[in-house]
Amino acid sequence: MRRLFASLLTSALALGIIAGPAAASSPGTIADVAVANGNFTTLVSALSCTGLVPAVADPTAKLTVFAPTDAAFGRLGLTAKNICRLPHGLLTKILTYHVAAGELYAKDVLSMKRIKMLDGLYTFPSVRNGNAYINAYAKIVLADVPASNGVIHVINNVLIPYWLF
Repeated sequence: MRRLFASLLTSALALGIIAGPAAASSPGTIADVAVANGNFTTLVSALSCTGLVPAVADPTAKLTVFAPTDAAFGRLGLTAKNICRLPHGLLTKILTYHVAAGELYAKDVLSMKRIKMLDGLYTFPSVRNGNAYINAYAKIVLADVPASNGVIHVINNVLIPYWLF
């Protein structure tokens, strides 16, 4: 477990998600962190076109976001420029399948058999070969990114609600 967290911290520094002590002392909201980072332009665009930015910018909400990187969306052919072409309802369902109520840090996530997401469906955390996953295919490449209204876990694949299969 210690090796997993050390690996995730190294990834955070490499991705530029954590800048050092100043970033940890006064993080913005989940929306602020995503916008400032630069690795989440597709996610930010999707949140904007669905009208969900206020939800992740609400300073009184406590949320856990499993945030796919631009590369994760890119595997599906989605970019900041074309993601809003998806049907609004479908995109909203996909996005709310990436958010859970409350602050779930890595230790919490890994201790759970399933996590209820805001869309009402469940995700399933697991550990395989020393790596943490959500739904067996979305690797958590960075855990516990702090935000003033919750926590972000960076994932390398977009979570697709099982009813789409």
